[in-house]
Amino acid sequence: MLEETGCSGVSIGRGAFYDPWIFKRTDHYLRTGELLPEPSLDERIRVMSRHFDLMIEVFGEELGCRLFRKVAPWYAKRFGPSNEFKKRCVSLVTRADFYDALAFYREWRKPFCDETGELLPRFQPSPLVASFMMDPNDPAVLSRRRSGTERSRGCVVSECLL
Repeated sequence: MLEETGCSGVSIGRGAFYDPWIFKRTDHYLRTGELLPEPSLDERIRVMSRHFDLMIEVFGEELGCRLFRKVAPWYAKRFGPSNEFKKRCVSLVTRADFYDALAFYREWRKPFCDETGELLPRFQPSPLVASFMMDPNDPAVLSRRRSGTERSRGCVVSECLL
């Protein structure tokens, strides 16, 4: 898209809420032309847990938990099946509630995974690829454009899903 439109930059928006790695992936793509793989579930949980701990540190346990009720589902959006985790997170009251929800989720998720702990293909979320990183000649991109499912926003990085 950068070559096609001649724009000199892109804006990264709301996609960063549930994909804070978008900055690293964008930088890598702009330097190399290669897409990095998405972070593993363990990495996503590590970053989400750190985010949670920082919110508790800054706002205190009660307010930090209340504020994190909105944040946890953003992270969970990329977990694959996560309804049970989200249900538990929207009622967080204590730090222990969060870590109990995580432990419960890891067990609840097992039937959706193979023996190595990776999600079975039918449960994997679609890959996140920013619109400017898409090959305009890729059949999947052309199909999305023809069907009207692509949300074109000029030179804006959107959370386009393939």
